[in-house]
Amino acid sequence: MYLRLVAVGLMMLLLSGCWGNRNIDQIVYIHSIGIDYDHRQFVLYVQLINFSGLAKAEYGGGRQVAAVAIGRSAGETPEIAAHELYTSIQQMVSWGHVKSIVFTKRALKKEVVRGVIDLLTRYHEIRHTIWVYATDASLTDVFKATPLLHASSYLSMLTNPEELFRQSSFIRPLRFNRLIAISDEHSATLRIPYITLDPASWTEDTKKKKMLSLSGVCFLHDYELQQCTDREKLLGVRWTERDVIRTPIYVKEGRQTVASLVVRHPKAKWSVLSTKDGPAFQLTIQAQGSLIELRRPLSRERLAKLAAQTVKQEIQQAYEWGVNRNIDVLNVSDQLYRSNVHKWRQWEQNGIIPLKRKPFETFPSIFPSALPARKNWIIVQATRWLLHAFARFYGWKGSRYGFRTLGSR
Repeated sequence: MYLRLVAVGLMMLLLSGCWGNRNIDQIVYIHSIGIDYDHRQFVLYVQLINFSGLAKAEYGGGRQVAAVAIGRSAGETPEIAAHELYTSIQQMVSWGHVKSIVFTKRALKKEVVRGVIDLLTRYHEIRHTIWVYATDASLTDVFKATPLLHASSYLSMLTNPEELFRQSSFIRPLRFNRLIAISDEHSATLRIPYITLDPASWTEDTKKKKMLSLSGVCFLHDYELQQCTDREKLLGVRWTERDVIRTPIYVKEGRQTVASLVVRHPKAKWSVLSTKDGPAFQLTIQAQGSLIELRRPLSRERLAKLAAQTVKQEIQQAYEWGVNRNIDVLNVSDQLYRSNVHKWRQWEQNGIIPLKRKPFETFPSIFPSALPARKNWIIVQATRWLLHAFARFYGWKGSRYGFRTLGSR
């Protein structure tokens, strides 16, 4: 009996306890990371979050004013900059709740981005599924911009972009692991959501309140920034994005808006053609949408035609914007790479096939007979133009290969 008691006592000594646990108010939780690069120094910004106030709001307590704490440090490497924070923060730091990382435009350089990737992939606490953004605004101001109604920063756009994307789809939110995967593809152009501060749209407690706004896209190729621009010039990009859920179309007749449609789950299908003149591409877009607003009587056929023209114009505008800046906005080079890597190697220059050509000569075709019988629904089937690689093909006509050109039947 005595031996049994001794054995039980010894086993109890091996049991784990909770002596090392800390309350949440004893730990500083980093919520978002900002990366800047100035005078060959990595400048690190961190946004801290208070989980205590968030817990009270979720369990019916009064909502407190959202407190925001922002730290800044600098160093020759990202690790040196991160370690500098420990000298003045005065509490245990947890990196396990980081939800997003924001790069400034001047930090979107190959050596900077790769340095940050190297650090984050080696450090075990930070997940590879954090959201990635780019901005040209002050990172301090970006992290100060809390949600409305004194909500916690935990509910901001930096943490929950998928909710906004479901309601109004433009650029697909980007996770850190996708940034690495796409940037490592020599044929692909990466699209990073570009955020700014909107100082005029919202008022809270009689005061103007700055709010985060998804205002455009930044394009990167081989980890290098090409350019950032606002969304109005790149509306056509959304028709080639994956997983688009809900996006609006404002149909115009002349200069006047005559109808508003909400398009759901558009599908883009690429066909890569190999011709003696070089690579060519056919893009077919199918979409279903609901009629939300009709300001003038229009037949279903007329509405479908105008909607398809709008889609065509948006894609054409986005592509031409990229051609003028040698940016593969629609990722046609990646389509050729995945379809025929040997042809891609033949035509590519630094991973991208040449995009020089005169303004487009082929346009979408609309098939009213494909419309379903159900009212307020449309199907847009758009056959895209052929994109050629070299300037010597400027005189090429799409009808040569059986595709409709302007004025053809």
